[in-house]
Amino acid sequence: MSSLVSAIKIPATSKPAKSAIIFVHGLGDSGEGWSWFPQLVRQLGIIKSRDSINYVFPNAPSMPITANGGYVMPAWFDIFAFGSSDSPQDIPGFLKSCEVLKSLIKEQIEVNNVPPEKIILGGFSQGAAISLATLSSLDFKIGGVVALSGFCNIPETVKKNHNKDGVNFETPVFQGHGTEDPLVALSFAQKASELYKGLGFSKYTFKTYAGMAHSSNEAELNDVMNFISKVIDS
Repeated sequence: MSSLVSAIKIPATSKPAKSAIIFVHGLGDSGEGWSWFPQLVRQLGIIKSRDSINYVFPNAPSMPITANGGYVMPAWFDIFAFGSSDSPQDIPGFLKSCEVLKSLIKEQIEVNNVPPEKIILGGFSQGAAISLATLSSLDFKIGGVVALSGFCNIPETVKKNHNKDGVNFETPVFQGHGTEDPLVALSFAQKASELYKGLGFSKYTFKTYAGMAHSSNEAELNDVMNFISKVIDS
C-alpha cells in the first residue's frame, strides 16, 4: 500500500482552508460512499466555519477477505472471522493503514497549511478502528476523532504502540454505535471505548443509538456535527 492512497478530495469553498476532515470508509465501500458528507454539513448549518473545510475521503485498496471466502473487495485490513476478537488478526495490514492516515494528516498540514488542531480524523467500521488507533500513536496533537460503528481488534498492539507522552490524551473523541448492530456487536464497541479511556484519553464520549444497525442515523449525524463544530469553530 502506498503512503498516499487515492482519495476523493473536496476543497474548501472559502480559501485558504482553515480546517480539514479526513473520513475513512468501511469494508467493501469507497471514499465516494461518504462523499455526501459536505452536502449534509451545508444543509444542517451547525458548523459555522463550514465553507473553509477541506474534505478527504480516502479509498482503501482491494484485497481478498478471508472471512468472505477470499472475495476481493476494498478493505483497510483483512478480516479472518466476523464478530470475533479471538481469531487471528491482520496486524501488519492494520498498521499499514494507520500509516496511510498519518500521511493524509501530514499532507493537510504540510501542503495545505491546515493547523493540526483543526484536523478531524474520522471513520466508519474499519475506518473507525484505524482512526482511533492512529490517534493513539500520533506524536503531534490533532483536533479530534469521530468513530462510528467502530471497534478495536488488536488491543494488545494498540497498547504497545500508543504514544506514552499523551500528546492527544485531551483530544476529544466521539464514538457512536447502534444497539442493534449485527456486524460489530455493541460489546465489541464498548471494549474499544474502555481500552482508549484506559490508555488515558480523557475527553472520550461513547454514545449508543437505540435500534440502529451497522449504519448511521439522523440523531448520530447531528451529534457528529455538534462535535465537529466544538473542535473547528472554537
